[in-house]
Amino acid sequence: MRKTFGSILVTTLIGVGLVTAVPQAMSAPTVGALSQPRILSAAWGLNNSASCPTGETGLDNIPVTLDWFIQVASVNNDIFTFTRSDGTKVHPTCSLMFPPNESNERQTVNLIGDFGDPAGIRPVRITIRAGLRGKPIGTRVWRDIDAGLTHTVTQLEAGPFITDAWKLTPQQLVGDANQCPTGTTSIRVVWSNGMAAYPTGAEVGPAVTNSYRAIFTKRSGQLIAVAPVAIADLNDHSSPAMADNMHDLCLATVPNHARLTAIRVGSALLQDPNGDPNLAQRFIVRRLGT
Repeated sequence: MRKTFGSILVTTLIGVGLVTAVPQAMSAPTVGALSQPRILSAAWGLNNSASCPTGETGLDNIPVTLDWFIQVASVNNDIFTFTRSDGTKVHPTCSLMFPPNESNERQTVNLIGDFGDPAGIRPVRITIRAGLRGKPIGTRVWRDIDAGLTHTVTQLEAGPFITDAWKLTPQQLVGDANQCPTGTTSIRVVWSNGMAAYPTGAEVGPAVTNSYRAIFTKRSGQLIAVAPVAIADLNDHSSPAMADNMHDLCLATVPNHARLTAIRVGSALLQDPNGDPNLAQRFIVRRLGT
């Protein structure tokens, strides 16, 4: 996993590491110079309560987030393989670019299937085979993604955590009906799973907005914390239970000659689909160009 600040609890089952809790802060790998993407997270969100558009019910969901955009047409079930704690392997029943379904949200594919059970055999690792295509965010050319990308599965009991953050460009906001209604700058914050307000399960409100901070670093090394005036990309589905894993922080102003270096938000403000609350997040941004 990525470099972290804080602790991570890991248990081992039959020699296979199970991530049962996530650190208080995580950082995305530096991109721009990378020739291939990385998986940022694969977080088990629901057990026996997800469904596929083709009618299958009683399934699990594990959203998988990359640091590239994913080409929708290249997504199919056979590309994704989960290894379970007993060594068996399974593919998803369906692979959806939903709920994050807007053109500037294509980092996450929602994998739904019978992956395991928290009281028994669990999914512990995701591996991506050849066939998936993507592109670095902010570029135009789709590329083949090499086979073999792999990542541990964050277990069902863990709360949501931030996996990525970057500044949206005006071009990326064209046609976005859920973009910031105010402010001059939009900062995309990507989480490990869909999230709603904790503990109510409602859409997020002022408590979350007031807790978020975007941290900028000036050339002198001075840190400046900017509070958002609003959060966008809300209410974009039929109910908070269908909320995606992305927030847009609407900033009134940003410091001159400074780059985005961190995102902070307090604990127990957001919950994942399983109802687990978030830990305090101190996410370190390592993307170039932010």
